[in-house]
Amino acid sequence: MRIPIPDHRTASELGAILGRRLTGHIGKNTQVDLGKLDQILRAGPAQLSLPDVIVALTGEQLLQKQVQRATRTADNQQVWQELLDLMDGVPQMASERALLAKSPVGPVQHPPDDTAASTTSWQVYEPAIRAACIWWRAHNNGRRMAARQLAGLAFRDTKKWTDQRRVAFANLAQRRFDQAVDEADIPIKLSGPLVWKFQDTIAHAATARPWIGLPAQGIRTLGYIECDAKGILVVENMEAFEKVCLLDGITERWLCVWNQGNPSRRLMRFLADLNLMVAAWCDLDAYGIRMIANLEKGLGRSVTPVGMSLALWRAGTKLLQTDQQLAWARDVAANFSTAGPVSLRELAVAIAETGDCCEQETLYEQVLPTLDATLRAFEQSAHGLGESPAVAHV
Repeated sequence: MRIPIPDHRTASELGAILGRRLTGHIGKNTQVDLGKLDQILRAGPAQLSLPDVIVALTGEQLLQKQVQRATRTADNQQVWQELLDLMDGVPQMASERALLAKSPVGPVQHPPDDTAASTTSWQVYEPAIRAACIWWRAHNNGRRMAARQLAGLAFRDTKKWTDQRRVAFANLAQRRFDQAVDEADIPIKLSGPLVWKFQDTIAHAATARPWIGLPAQGIRTLGYIECDAKGILVVENMEAFEKVCLLDGITERWLCVWNQGNPSRRLMRFLADLNLMVAAWCDLDAYGIRMIANLEKGLGRSVTPVGMSLALWRAGTKLLQTDQQLAWARDVAANFSTAGPVSLRELAVAIAETGDCCEQETLYEQVLPTLDATLRAFEQSAHGLGESPAVAHV
């Protein structure tokens, strides 16, 4: 098995057991042969086998593979029967029930080949079936459900909807997700040259100080949007977003938008509809890089990072993190060091070595005074490439 080596203490202690130096593996993983480890432990002072050590440390038996497979199969058999019972008496799920009833049960469970949920993942299929059964019973009784209400009843967690689960459930419900359930609207917080109109002006984002919140779904279903911004500046954290909105000159030319911590699907759809060039200012850490990558993927176009240089990260105040948090960050950054946004790969390489995070709030004095000039340079660069945007109508 592969074992992470997050720090010098782990490298020293594990290296002493295995009889080899592991300091060169700090921040990485090392391969451990469990058979050899068992022999080393049996020959040691305590003369305990690896299973004995597992029991001593965890209080639980180390199960053999055959026992593990049998246990997982029994667990899957129970879930399989639960789903069949849930679908029983729901006419719209009869075909799906017949498919599942014919499916074999084993240690690794898979959805039926021809499932209407159109997923190959059991982790998506099972919750989608549970949600669909509850939803169809309510629908057949003339009751409409809310998305979080349904998640709470089906998943026992109101926050457990994922994109994959939404799609699978919608397939089983035979309609779009937003047609099947109600979702509370969310405000998009922004400031800049954007007007929401219906017959007359409903809201003018340029006149609001420091920002205005517009309903994400409402602006798509009522009236239209006019925006003559040079581009969109997405800011990760709320305080930093408000600081940017209060700067002279920025919101006269750029539409500044709060990233909501991590962009929702509705925010992403709103940004994509505007079809303007995008810049983003996020924390200088592995997750900030991931946000830029997710923005590029969701919008289908490049995103220019601002205030996220390697020099700023090196000189900045680092967030206090646990060894485990640093290890997670190193792994995330390593993934983007070769496949992430090109402009941030150098930063990703550096973070992959340490896992350090430099929060954007600690860089106000370095970033805010030059932000207007940075964005103007971005405008000039885009103009030189013939990308000067026209007025966006949505």
